[in-house]
Amino acid sequence: MGKDAASEAGKWYAETWDGGYVRVDAKGRKVYVIRRMLNGKTYKVSTRAHTLRAAMEQLKRFEADPDGYSPTGAPQEQPLYLDAALASEFLTHSRDVDKNSVRWVKKQQHYLAWWADQLRGRNLRKLTLLDDILPALEGQKARGHRIAVLKRVYSYLRKVKHVLTVAEDPTFGRLSVPQAKPEQWKRVKAIPREHYLLAREHLAGHWRDALDILAGTGWHVSELQRFAEDGRVEPYPRQGDVEGVAGVLVCPSHKNGEELRTGASAEVVDAARRLRERGSLSIEKFGLAVRAASRAAGIPEFSPGRFRHSVATWAINQGADPATVAAFLNHKSPRTTMRFYATHAIPKKIPTLR
Repeated sequence: MGKDAASEAGKWYAETWDGGYVRVDAKGRKVYVIRRMLNGKTYKVSTRAHTLRAAMEQLKRFEADPDGYSPTGAPQEQPLYLDAALASEFLTHSRDVDKNSVRWVKKQQHYLAWWADQLRGRNLRKLTLLDDILPALEGQKARGHRIAVLKRVYSYLRKVKHVLTVAEDPTFGRLSVPQAKPEQWKRVKAIPREHYLLAREHLAGHWRDALDILAGTGWHVSELQRFAEDGRVEPYPRQGDVEGVAGVLVCPSHKNGEELRTGASAEVVDAARRLRERGSLSIEKFGLAVRAASRAAGIPEFSPGRFRHSVATWAINQGADPATVAAFLNHKSPRTTMRFYATHAIPKKIPTLR
């Protein structure tokens, strides 16, 4: 192999040895890695040795006790594997303690199964970013979700189970979830108000009610689903009367433990009461119904998830202050509103010289 290839930090080193393979570290040094299959179990662990002689000594120690092997010689904790038991325990915590939506828990389950396949037989305590995690992610779609799930598993093992240290977490401070790029910078995600009204005419019952609630609150569809299952409608406080507000829709607590409270018009409050009486909402079927209504109305198809963008855009185009819109949508900062949800809105004009 040429010097250029050998000096590239983090690249696979095209060299093998009796114990496995050799890679190059960030300083351009050879690092000997043990890779063995013993009794149907795959072992892959760095010896931290930079010479063949030192690596062979480490190999002898590994062969004497594969499960207890450590390049430092220190006693090892019980190995941790991403098996069915750990996955089930994690998903239960995600659902019951973290209060994640059913939809996200299902996605976590999907990506956990993928990670379990990629890391089969490998001790979570000994995984490395370079040797185990990044190679598995290479070329994969939904990279952000895969990274988010793995980081959450490691966080769960550290903060909830207390069976892992920060030093044993290869994702801590080194692997970041790719930041979502606002799609509105590339295309308009807000739907025209007239398209909402046209599609609405082709919906009936709780589908129409659900659409009206989104148009009146700017909620996420997952929040609408939680409201349908366990929300409530409260009267608006008399001492704070606001024109156009007939009641308060209360969505059950989510990740931060706080309830989501949104003022709504009389029409939206009535729709909310009917949806609560029904007691449920299927996100998948709701999306299909809205798309079918769009086609029937002869307009471009849209999904319910676009109403949050639409509400923000409609409000700012009608002169609403971005800070007020941000507060209504429960954003921490008006910058979030403008960056992700109202990038095609036109702020109210101020007096100018011409």
